[in-house]
Parts: sequence; structure tokens; C-alpha cells
Amino acid sequence: MRRILLLTFLLLIGGIIIAAEAKIPSDVESLASAKLITLEPNDVITVSMNKPAGSEYKPGEKISFTVKLKKEGYLYIFDMPQYGNVTQIFPNYYQKENFFRPGTYKIPSVSSYTLTVSGTRSGIELVEFVLSSRPLELGGALSEKNPFLQFETVQKEGFVKFKEAFVKSIIISPEKWTAWTYFYLNAGVNTILNVQTIPSGAQVILDGKYSGNSPVSFNVAPGYHNLSILMNGYQPWNGEIYVGIGEEKNINIPLVPIQQQVNGTLSISVNPSSANVYVDGQFVGSGNQNITLSSGYHSVSVTLNGYESYYNPMVLINPNRTTYLNVNLVPLVGNLYVYSQPYVQIYVDGVYAGGTGYLGYAYITGIPVGYHELKFSKEWYISQTMNYNLISGDNFLSVNLSQAGMLMVNSNVYPIDVRIDGKSYGRIESPNKGVFVPVGSHEVEISNPQYMPYRSTMTFNFQQTTTLNASLTLKPLEISLKAQPNPFSPNGDWFEDTTNFYVNLSRNGYVQISVYSGNVLVWYRNYDAPYGVSSVTWDGKSLDGQTLPDGVYKVVATVESYGQTMTAQTNVVIEKSHYTFLKEIVIIGGILIIIGFLLTILK
Repeated sequence: MRRILLLTFLLLIGGIIIAAEAKIPSDVESLASAKLITLEPNDVITVSMNKPAGSEYKPGEKISFTVKLKKEGYLYIFDMPQYGNVTQIFPNYYQKENFFRPGTYKIPSVSSYTLTVSGTRSGIELVEFVLSSRPLELGGALSEKNPFLQFETVQKEGFVKFKEAFVKSIIISPEKWTAWTYFYLNAGVNTILNVQTIPSGAQVILDGKYSGNSPVSFNVAPGYHNLSILMNGYQPWNGEIYVGIGEEKNINIPLVPIQQQVNGTLSISVNPSSANVYVDGQFVGSGNQNITLSSGYHSVSVTLNGYESYYNPMVLINPNRTTYLNVNLVPLVGNLYVYSQPYVQIYVDGVYAGGTGYLGYAYITGIPVGYHELKFSKEWYISQTMNYNLISGDNFLSVNLSQAGMLMVNSNVYPIDVRIDGKSYGRIESPNKGVFVPVGSHEVEISNPQYMPYRSTMTFNFQQTTTLNASLTLKPLEISLKAQPNPFSPNGDWFEDTTNFYVNLSRNGYVQISVYSGNVLVWYRNYDAPYGVSSVTWDGKSLDGQTLPDGVYKVVATVESYGQTMTAQTNVVIEKSHYTFLKEIVIIGGILIIIGFLLTILK
């Protein structure tokens, strides 16, 4: 005897696909905004019902699903009624085999049971399908008394708990794909559309059929409907109307006389100011806009990467008036599921965002979409940092940290940089500080920019400290000297009036730069120089402030470092005859800009 299974189908979990031509109901969009579902299309799994998506079912009607797969995997079907429990519809007690190869399948596909819609409360219902490369481990036992797994009541808190359990099974799967469809359960409610126009008496055409003259009221199926308004002497009106199940929707449309079809102004204020603005499908610019348009209805859309798009198909432009439209785009955000072994602390862009805890997983919500630096750390483990591109909706990430020991260093110099097997592991600032190192045997290199690197092979054990005693040797003293620009022209034309002497040292030292004309010292400068490149500027004048004549001058740099002295020298040329008129050009240009600014103010 066939078993009749009465099910109330549901609101659903996870990301999904609807036919490309179908629109997403506002009820579904609100669920996505609340982070209860994610709208992410894919072409691996597509689904349909025995009625089109968005159809109306009444209690007692049979329902079935057709699933088309392009990859093999384990198929799961979940449902969550607007008021009820999250239920795993498939696999179930009557149909336990859920591994499918690419092809088209019907659910139910056995005669031992049927799915029949039931329920006493009307609402939108969603059904989600998950195709996983590995079986999911959601727990619970199937029996004749309990043929379907039950999870949590459909409250936001319970839903999040369910998803936290669900992600632990999904995260082990290398690949998963999801799809959803929806319908309306009508348990006896009326969905009503009231249409009024100014003036009244206009023809109302609903979904291509004449439905009376305004004002008019009629029962409609829930969902989207095409509405057209026609009246002699007035511009036609066309639009798309969404009516929720059990809703009584009122539409009041002011018609625009044809004889008054003159222009008006649309003033659009957008935030962020870099957002792109489209009017009637045409790009009009980025940021705030003031546009002259013909009177009547126009569509306006505003888009920007990383933000939810804005669309209004019914912006009314009145003749000889300004219509003001303020658009504040809402940033797109994503949620991050992190599953880890062991439990870790999580940082997003350097800010602590929570930890996975002893259960090994965390759910972080409201992160702006785009690239973020994620860091995962735990004492006695090697921290992991990644640049992660977060997308809208749920993102899944599995983290496995490696066990570590600690390296401490007794050295004759600090700070020192640490490299393990050629990879940087941070810096040690003092003898009582250390860095975590992977367990096992590794080549350790410590270095300081002024000293020769020190290398040693060491073995590290989990949660144990290993100390390295090292004495670093100073690098050999090296110095180089360069003058730039060379020649230079200290003639007051604001172009190359000075030159820079660049000194490159292998370690810190005390430097004197001396400039000679022949064997006569004409200028010098002393300073404490760091290792690497430092510079001083010379304006071509002698020590007593006199401008020196054109010619070739010898430059000598002498460094004293840790008891050693070394010199380097070069030549620099003074050539004052190279005049560019840059000063005059800048002054005249500045005067013209000031005059133009004053004229603008006076206007």
C-alpha cells in the first residue's frame, strides 16, 4: 500500500539557482538580506517542480521535483517551512540511496511514497537541493516512525545553529553545489490587487488581459504581474507589480496628459559619490546628476561594485518641476564560516573577529565583500595569513595549523630577523622574546642588516623551547658615493639649483662629506649615517655663503665605523649657464591663475 506523506515545504538554507528568466520575490530577497539564504547561481545542478517556479499550491496537491545533474555526487533535499522545522526530505527512510551520476532524475522516484502539500498557514515556500562530492554527516537515524530527519524550528537563532552544524559536514567536502526553487502555499487566503488611476476610468490590462476600468479590484495569484494602463489623451503606463501571498496591494497611478508632455528635471543624489547612474537604461554619469527629461515615468538604476544595486522603474517626472531622488547604496556583505583544527583566533584586516572555540568552527557575519587579510593563530601553532576574496553570502574556509616549538636566541646584537628553511618567521627584539617554529629539523638563519648571517640546523618539539646561542660578525665596511644631478646649475632658475650627495654604507658610521676646488676645502658636512643609503644636499656655495664659479669639484666621503675608516670620492660639475626660465614660467602662470580666479568671483 502506498504511503502518503504530508509535507509542508519550506524556506531554505543556502545558495541557489532559479531559471534565468524568473524574478526573485521580495520575500526571498529579504531572507537573503537577513543572511538566511544566499543567492549564488551555478549550472551544475538545476531543479524544477511539477508546476513552474512561483506557482500556487493548495493543501492536498501532489508535488514532485526534477533534478538535472552535470556532475556525480550525493544529492540532499532540505526544507524549512515558514513556521515549522528544518527537514531533510531526501534521502529518507523510503529512498535511502542518494548517489547519482550525471543525468536527469525525478524525486520521488519510487512508488512507496508521494509528497503532498499540506499546512494551515499560507506563505512562500522554498526547497533547496545540495549536491556534494562526499556524503554529509548531519546525524540522526531514519526509521519507519521517523522517516525524515528533523533539525531546528525556523527561527533565525535556530536557523543559525542548524547552519553551524551543517557547515561541519559540508566543509569536509571538496566540492558542493546548491539550487533552489519556490512556490506559494495557499491555505485559503485571498491575494488582492486594487488599481486606481488619476483620473479614473482608464483601461487596466493585467498580464496581457483586459481586467476592467479603474478603479478595479480583483483576486490575483501571488508573485510578479505585468500591468498596463491605457486612456485616451494620456500617456500609456506600463510596469511590473509584485504581490505577496495574502496581501491586499493598492496601486494609485497618476496619468500624464499627452498635451502636457514637456520637460522636467531629475536631481539624483547618490552615495557613494563614485556610483554609476543609469536613466532608462542609458549611462548618464557617476555621482550626483541633474538631468532634463520628458515628463512621465522613467527608470533609474544606480550601481557600484561591492554594493547592492538600486533600481526604481517608476520615477515620475512632472512638467516644469524638479523631482529629487536620494539613493544611498547598501554595502554588500558576506559571511565567513571557518572550520579549524585546532581551534584558532581569527583576525580580519588586523582586527580580532572571534575564535572557532572548542567545537572547531565559527560563523562571522557582515564582512564587506572583496579582498581581506585573514590571520589565524593559536599559541604553540604556526600562524596562517592569507589574502581572501570574500563574496556575498556564505563563504566556507577550512584551516589546519601546524604544531610548533619556540626558538629563543642569545645573541650579541638585537633585533635579529629569523628565517626557517629560507622563509621569514619574524623578528626577535630581545633575549626574552621568541618565535614559533614548525616541529622537526630545520635550517635556522638569524641576521641583522649590519652583521653577517648566522646559520644552524636545529630540531624543535611541540610546546618546547629551544635556545640558540650565537655571536654575529660585523659585515666588512663598504662605502660608495654618488652626486645627482651632475652637472647642476645653482643660478636661481628653480631647476637643478642643488645637488645631492648619496652615501651607501654597509653598516652605521660617522660620515664627513668634503668638497674641494683643487686642493682647497670649500665646503663640508658631518653627520651620523645609518647603514644603507643616506644623502646631504649642497647648493653650490662655499662655507662663507659665496656662490662658487663654474668648474669641476672633487667630493670626498669619509666614514668611521667601529674603529675602521674608509673613503670614497667622485667629481661634481657646476654649470650655471644652463638657464631654463622655469622661475619666470611658474610666476607668470601663477599670476594668470589668480587673475582668472578673481574674474570668476567678480562675475
